[in-house]
Amino acid sequence: MARPVNDSYNRRVKQKKRQTAVTFRKTVLRNGLTIVTERQPIYRSLSMGVWVKVGTRNERTVEAGASHFLEHMLFKGTDKREPLDIALEIDQVGGEFNAFTSREHTCFHLLLLDRDMELGADMLTDIVLNSRFDGEEFERERKVIQQEISMVEENPEELAHDIYYELLYGKHGLGKPILGTDTSMRRIRRGDVLRYFSRYYRPEHLIVSVSGNVSHAAVVRAFRALARRDWPGRPAERPMKFRQDPAPKTKHGMWWIKRRSEQVHLIWGVPGPKYADRDRFAAYLLNIFLGGGMSSTLFQEIREKKGLAYTVYSSLESFVDSGMFTIYAACAMNQVPLCLKLIEECVGKLRRELLTEDELEVIKNNLKGTILLNSDSVEARMSSIAKNEIYFGRYVDVNEVCAMIDAVRPADIRRVARKLLARPERAVLALGPRPTPTVRAKLKPHFPSRFQR
Repeated sequence: MARPVNDSYNRRVKQKKRQTAVTFRKTVLRNGLTIVTERQPIYRSLSMGVWVKVGTRNERTVEAGASHFLEHMLFKGTDKREPLDIALEIDQVGGEFNAFTSREHTCFHLLLLDRDMELGADMLTDIVLNSRFDGEEFERERKVIQQEISMVEENPEELAHDIYYELLYGKHGLGKPILGTDTSMRRIRRGDVLRYFSRYYRPEHLIVSVSGNVSHAAVVRAFRALARRDWPGRPAERPMKFRQDPAPKTKHGMWWIKRRSEQVHLIWGVPGPKYADRDRFAAYLLNIFLGGGMSSTLFQEIREKKGLAYTVYSSLESFVDSGMFTIYAACAMNQVPLCLKLIEECVGKLRRELLTEDELEVIKNNLKGTILLNSDSVEARMSSIAKNEIYFGRYVDVNEVCAMIDAVRPADIRRVARKLLARPERAVLALGPRPTPTVRAKLKPHFPSRFQR
């Protein structure tokens, strides 16, 4: 006999689903500011960020490092808050306040309890509208950034990647170090940074992104001060939409840069997919298979079987109009030729042979697992909805992402591998001690026209 339907129980289940359902909302204010929210009723935490759609690639020569300099300066006092007040107000409620700069955007973000949403919105609004850019603070922060640059100089892995992008993109903004250089930090003036701020930190270039247990209407109200048309320190007239110089074709060859170090830091790369490329999920899966973890092909071949390197991995970095697929390894100098040979063998095998359905299923579960675990973090969701707005102009649900991953077939992986990895435009950087004649002799036949000491 069929069990009778319990209408009261079903109503409670539906009500519970409504109470815990994730909802996305978007509002574009009249002044051009975009506000995106994803309500997560099951969490007490709240992540909120102000994203500026400019980064290192937008800087002029005299402004090199300005995006990152602004990341520091917006913590250095406003008309109503001293620098210590900014730190104390967030610390006193157990929150976290931080920022980061990339080649295409800058973000100021907070992690708070949902009860402190008004405080977070007021803090972010205050630093965007009312930062003082005090001259003494500017000079102090110049020294801090110079120390930050020195730290990179002493970290060969980070330094190698900075040099690599400079070699690939040349003088284009994508090739500039995000921190700037010691020379650019000595030369940059407060006026240069203020003009950069005035030009780009405007409502039409900003996205407010919030994820957590808070309603969209409450967020819009909390950021009402950003709805004004006349932002302090910004021209009253609305400028034309800024244009970015298109990314150039990346250079290729082999470069050996001499540095005192125990190891040689290798970066091997080829042009990769743009951020919105239709094959991006096949490329992500290819990346996981080759160098995305301890079970990856590169890790097994180079570290586990040959013992050539402690650190070896692959990565994808995508921009709006360019991208790179790279492999990094740190090894002894006399092992560089063998390490490069194994890299070529691993990518060659992936071009020739289809993955089995079982192999593909493993890396799909890896990628989906990472995405789903991140979806339990309000910080990750805040970042995701902001990036989707920047690069796609729309909301992309986690389930939609998983469905696109599931749609990838073994033939897609091989097609993308042939598209990316069959290119002759190898770009290889070796950062380390001067190569011995034996190592040079082994490498030169492979890169005769580009080999540099």
